Amino acid sequence: MIINQTMLKVCDNSGVKFVKCFKVYITTVGYIGSNVYVSVKDIKSKSKLQKGDIVKGVIVRNKSQLNRLTGNYISFSHNEIILLNNKHEPLGTRIFGPLTLELRKKKLVKLLSLASILI
Repeated sequence: MIINQTMLKVCDNSGVKFVKCFKVYITTVGYIGSNVYVSVKDIKSKSKLQKGDIVKGVIVRNKSQLNRLTGNYISFSHNEIILLNNKHEPLGTRIFGPLTLELRKKKLVKLLSLASILI
């Protein structure tokens, strides 16, 4: 569950390390596939974005358990996000780590094509 003031890791190569969520679209709690507004908190040396910039993102990994219809549970060790531009395309060109197939239901197929592992 992602709510306001939650610190998130960024799992793409956009040059940002950590962001802070300050608005979740539509609901007050965000899960995998939810869109959020975030503020950049920590960057790498070479980055397009500056500290304090406001960008959109989509949650791709969550610490809370995700229930599947088969009876399995999936949970990750960190809350992670991928940053998006105004056209809802990823800012980075690579995605690190696995992504869940639930993103296909949210019509985020472009993110799934960039991922190396799907679970």
